Parts: sequence; structure tokens; C-alpha cells
Amino acid sequence: MEGRAARRWLLCAEDNLSAELARDLCDRVVRERAEPDWIRALWDPSLVESQREWIGLEPHYNWADRGALDRRCESAGLAIAVRELSTGRRIAPHGKAAMAFKAARAAMTVSPVPDLLVISADTDGETEDRVRFAEGLRLAAEPIVTVCAEIHRESEAWVISGFVAENSAERDALARVRDELGFDPTLHSERLMSDLTGDVRDAKRVASKLFAQSGGVSLFNERFVRCWRETPLDALIERGARSGLAAFIADVERTVPRAIARG
Repeated sequence: MEGRAARRWLLCAEDNLSAELARDLCDRVVRERAEPDWIRALWDPSLVESQREWIGLEPHYNWADRGALDRRCESAGLAIAVRELSTGRRIAPHGKAAMAFKAARAAMTVSPVPDLLVISADTDGETEDRVRFAEGLRLAAEPIVTVCAEIHRESEAWVISGFVAENSAERDALARVRDELGFDPTLHSERLMSDLTGDVRDAKRVASKLFAQSGGVSLFNERFVRCWRETPLDALIERGARSGLAAFIADVERTVPRAIARG
């Protein structure tokens, strides 16, 4: 159809912030770091919309949440458990593994099958292999190129990793937070906690303090979104070495350009 992008990328995410982080960072890594250089050229802002289209599982959506995943699996009659050949046992994935399993299976019901599957969610501190994305993808065993944004522990941690104080008010806010926590959250966001714990280190709480004077924790706050859209990737990699951010950037850089080059 005239006007359709060359590639369709399916994004499955836990919420708006995790979707925005994965989508923006994926495009940005391709635009800034992909090899060969002709791929970077295609991801110029003036061309990128003709090169890839972000899609969800329902009309007029450019990403799919868990509800959309569940509806697609139900309408397509997809089983949410598999029989493991080595043991004969039926296995139903749990947690984020279940999300990845459903995303991979649901992706294969889309026509045409997407060129790339991107999955994004926070871990809430769950780090056991059985509940991680990789286990769900292993059980689904679908032939689709996939990259995963596994955000430890909360999505706000990745935003905080990209926070670089730009004025005296922001420097003062960071100093107050640093004194309260006993560490710099922008350098050690992996030490921040999930809001499920009620801890003073709650990532959402820390983010609200850092962005209080610039518009708050909101995708409509230009200062907030610049933390991942403009902070140099090398800085994000260094600061996000233990929060999953560096791993996601590396996964995109390693996987996505090869998928693009294949057409």
C-alpha cells in the first residue's frame, strides 16, 4: 500500500513510559550507532518514518499493553503453556516470562509477521531466570527477531540515569536527593527500588523530586523526556550498566541493524 513503511516493528510494553523508552532508544541507537553507515542515514529524522512503522496489536495503536496481549491470545486461541520435550511436563511461564511468551506467540498472528518484536517492562526487582523475558522467549520458540528492554527495577530508573543537572535548581535538587539516599541515583540507578516496597529509595519518588521544578514525572515534560532522548548514549551505557539500560542498548546495536540489512 502506498505510504506504508518498509518495516513493521511490534512493540509490547507494560505501560506508556516503558513503551516510550524502548521505542525512542531503539530508534536512537540505530540512528547513532548502527553499522554500516547507510543504515544510520536511513534513520535520519526526515526518512525514518518511511523505513519503519511502530505497531501494536489493535488498530490505531503503535504499541500493545498486557491487556491487548491477553485479548489477542484469547481471540487467536493461543495456548499459554507448552509441553517441554525433554521432560514431557506442561510449563506455563509466569511474570515477565509470561509477557514475553505471549508477545512472541501473538506476533506470529499478525499479518504480515512483524520484522522486529520489541518487549519492554520493569522487573520490580524480580531477577529469577524463570520469570525473565529470555525464559518466555525460549518457551515460545518463535522465529522472530526480538530485543528486550528489561528495566531494573522501575522504568523511572532509566530516566534518572539520563538526568544531568543543567542549572542551580537542578543541582540543588540532586544534592538533596543524594544526601537523603547516601548515593547519587543518577550514577547508581540500579540501587533504586520499586514502589511496591515503600522504600525511601523508590524510583518514582526520587524522580518526582528531581523533576519537581521542571514539570514533574510526565511524558509531556520536555525536560523529563530529554533524559533518554538527548543524554549521550555513552553516558547512558556507563550509568545504566546494572539497570538493564546498557544491556538493551547493546542488544539493539547488535541485533537490529542486522534485521534492517536483511530487508
